[in-house]
Amino acid sequence: MRLFRFVGWYYFKYFLIVLLALELFFVGIDSLKYADKMPDSANMIILFFTYDILFALNYTLPISLLLAMVLFYIAFIKSNQYTALLSIGFSKCQILSPIFLISLFFTAVYVGLNATPFVYMEEKTQNLIYKDNSLSVSEHLLVKYNDDYVYFDKINPLLQKAQNIKVFRLKDKTLESYAEAKEAFFEDKYWILHDTTIYEMPSSFELGNNALNTTRLKTFKTLKNFRPKVLDTIYQNKPAVSITDALLSLHALVRQNADTKKVRSFLYVFAILPFFVPFLSVLIAYFSPSLARYENLALLGLKFIIITLVVWGLFFALGKFSISGILIPEIGVLSPFFVFLALSLWYFKKLNKRL
Repeated sequence: MRLFRFVGWYYFKYFLIVLLALELFFVGIDSLKYADKMPDSANMIILFFTYDILFALNYTLPISLLLAMVLFYIAFIKSNQYTALLSIGFSKCQILSPIFLISLFFTAVYVGLNATPFVYMEEKTQNLIYKDNSLSVSEHLLVKYNDDYVYFDKINPLLQKAQNIKVFRLKDKTLESYAEAKEAFFEDKYWILHDTTIYEMPSSFELGNNALNTTRLKTFKTLKNFRPKVLDTIYQNKPAVSITDALLSLHALVRQNADTKKVRSFLYVFAILPFFVPFLSVLIAYFSPSLARYENLALLGLKFIIITLVVWGLFFALGKFSISGILIPEIGVLSPFFVFLALSLWYFKKLNKRL
């Protein structure tokens, strides 16, 4: 327990320093970028910085955990504390365990945040800067729902409102009816079209009969469980989506026998991929020398920093390629992750045997 507190605090201290530095750098750059577009209200400026700090965590948290590992081992070896702990009987695995568990804890917290509106901080920041919701508005969506095809001219996920909706109902690949409304709202799991006009096609066209039967309804329900964010996730090129919304999207798409590749990519990237961070600590521990004289620590630190950033960059790029549809998510995300996991476990088994 004493070892955990000693090593854990040493690592946690470096983690906080790096995280604070990266957050200040990130927010400082954004402040300069949007200096001429900042809101006039003090409350809005505070909100901007709050949203921007939270948005920055997507990048700064994993990088801080990784860089703190490098700083910990270099400083620990340089001060001979690493050698001292090994000489009194502690194993390399025991010294590694506090670092691994702390990074695992913060990674789990980060994944938990990805299931909340935390993921949409970038959108909220942009909306504050541009002072409207126009960036959140999606246009020209066509959705298949059971035997219906639903077209949205405009949809605003934040307001849960859509404009100029058309619903085409098919039977045996033949148009059976057509409904349209000027606006619709998402209420009680359904999209509810207001002041709807429905045009029903006759089963057979005969000379002298009415070609269309027109009906007007105050409300018309369609698209059960297709929440606005679900539509945004599936049909728009959004950079991020929460795990909760991705699961709802996956459920809706599976029911409709539609393509789930993009949604699966989101789930893998936000729920599984972040866990590469704690396992990278095993590789850093394995290749760290027991004594300072065994290695040039300045050069070793540079190597570790480059390797950690390259590994993070590769996983980040593979995630983006999978989301954009270039790679199948199981090949682009899951396969590299599990290969890396197996490699880390293999090195972990050999860790105590390395001199």
